[in-house]
Amino acid sequence: MFNVRQAVILGAGLGSRLRGTLDDRPKGFLKLGNRPIAEESIAKLVRTGITDIVIVTGYCHQFYDQLSEKYPFVRTILNPDFATTGSMLSLYTASQYVNSDFLLLESDLVYEYNALQTLQNFPKDNCILLSGKTGAGDEVYVGVSDDRVVNMSKCRDDIKCLGGELVGISKISLELYKHMTDLAPEKCKHNSQYQYEDGLVDVSDKIAIHYQCIENLAWIEIDDETHLSKAREKIYPLIEQRDSEIIVSKRVERHVLLNPGPATTTDTVKHAMVVNDICPREKEFGDLVESVRQDLVRVVHGTGVYEAVLFASSGTGAVEACLSSVVPHDKAVLIISNGAYGKRMQQICDGYGISHIDCNIDWGKPVDCSQVETLLEQYQQDISHIALVHHETTVGILNDITTISRTAVGFGVEVIVDAMSSYAGIPIDIKDSGIHYLTASANKCIQGMAGLSFVICKKESLEKTKEIKPRNFYFNLYQNYSFFTQKHEMQFTPPVQIFYALRQALNEYFLETEQNRGKRYAEMYEVLENGLQKLGFRFLVEKKYRAKILTAIIEPEDENYCFSEMHDLLYKQGFTIYPGKGAMQNTFRLANMGAITKHDITKFLGYLEEYVVKKDIKLTSN
Repeated sequence: MFNVRQAVILGAGLGSRLRGTLDDRPKGFLKLGNRPIAEESIAKLVRTGITDIVIVTGYCHQFYDQLSEKYPFVRTILNPDFATTGSMLSLYTASQYVNSDFLLLESDLVYEYNALQTLQNFPKDNCILLSGKTGAGDEVYVGVSDDRVVNMSKCRDDIKCLGGELVGISKISLELYKHMTDLAPEKCKHNSQYQYEDGLVDVSDKIAIHYQCIENLAWIEIDDETHLSKAREKIYPLIEQRDSEIIVSKRVERHVLLNPGPATTTDTVKHAMVVNDICPREKEFGDLVESVRQDLVRVVHGTGVYEAVLFASSGTGAVEACLSSVVPHDKAVLIISNGAYGKRMQQICDGYGISHIDCNIDWGKPVDCSQVETLLEQYQQDISHIALVHHETTVGILNDITTISRTAVGFGVEVIVDAMSSYAGIPIDIKDSGIHYLTASANKCIQGMAGLSFVICKKESLEKTKEIKPRNFYFNLYQNYSFFTQKHEMQFTPPVQIFYALRQALNEYFLETEQNRGKRYAEMYEVLENGLQKLGFRFLVEKKYRAKILTAIIEPEDENYCFSEMHDLLYKQGFTIYPGKGAMQNTFRLANMGAITKHDITKFLGYLEEYVVKKDIKLTSN
């Protein structure tokens, strides 16, 4: 369970003993692996359920400020007196951002994930993490009595009963923090080098501060060249080994979903749903929803121009909300359909009595942009919007939304894009493409849980829809948007836990980065495509039009082949596959979206080959 969701990192120090090595960077930007140690710490915090990270900066603060631009869940605040003051003033400086219990860390730490996990799982509010003997040379010893911290010192003789050595990672309650910050101004006034450790000791007689000691914890604080060498040669390799073992040892039984959605999720997304009960009308939850709204827009590079409107529904709910809310009663929508989800748009319009002009294309065939342009010219006076699917998961074809959108805008027509299974999997620049409305859901490439859908709307366009007489109630885009922006709460009861999971999934997306998620998906597709070709399977969609997120495979004509039998065999091995849908030829579909890897695809192909060989199925490749 995630008990704490905020973290404060103290990163203001000069790092003077490492000046030659640091080359005018903060200590948090030392690199032992692929990323600076501060970024590695941020990644571990997110993995343990932290959704808000405050970094107190000082020396070369611009490095940390760049992290806050990269990660929306990171905020920085400058301690202007960092060069002449101790760490308690830095912690005090963070007070305008601290609004809950938090994890407190030092920026120059390298540590194994178990350190954070231990504190998150500790049942009491205040806990300081300790370790066994390190021989670091500048140890802080912690004295304890009756399960409580009583004093700290760099002199071992000052400690009557030793609990262990201070690691520099603690769980701090808001109550404890307020006691410390109440003391801080006076203490710092008389002692410019007053440290946060001093503050902890000074309030320990009023607030119980507990401790947890991990005797053989892999960690080190890097203060000088000796520490840095030890970190590189011994500690960091040990941390990598232990952290990889945690990844392998999943606490939730894992099933690899190769169906078009919902997708496989990380353990941390699943665990994010285990939260205290909260009324969704509370400001705290409203703040969570607002952060989600902003970051959903950020994924498609629409910040400042677009707004996200969320619904408790499957993805179809978002599509229905959009179509039924934005098309004027005296206008029509041109719907491009080359799969089931384009057809579904037409069915939604039929249900609401919305006029629509259909551009129907054989399922699995690409859109002819010249045909679309001809229809726009022919019906220019009648059409207000054009609607199409980006990644048509019926067949795994990727439609050219940028060309079509720009063409439509040239005719003064607004653009609706169903990006249900491409959002956060394939890079989309919503502003550059000229898209006015984009629909998606939480349970596909963004790797959250099913139950939330959303429409990302160009604010200028959304505001104009308030003049349209509502066709709907629950799904009205403008009313839901207006209600939230005025009251800071959703109009209708939301799935609270699913929001926490989406918040975690968004954080993990930004940690992975748009580029790396797209790269991971593409690499999995290449492994899948090559493996299927070697086995002799044929593909429905021409290669240059495939989305590389879902592949439609033509079913073998061999009498020994049976989809349900193949499905059941693979399901028993931990893999879920999906039948085809409505194409010109019988197919089954394999998706490579979600929290899965090339290793999963390779393992799946092995089981698929076992089935083909065992049943002696004759295949002919493309």
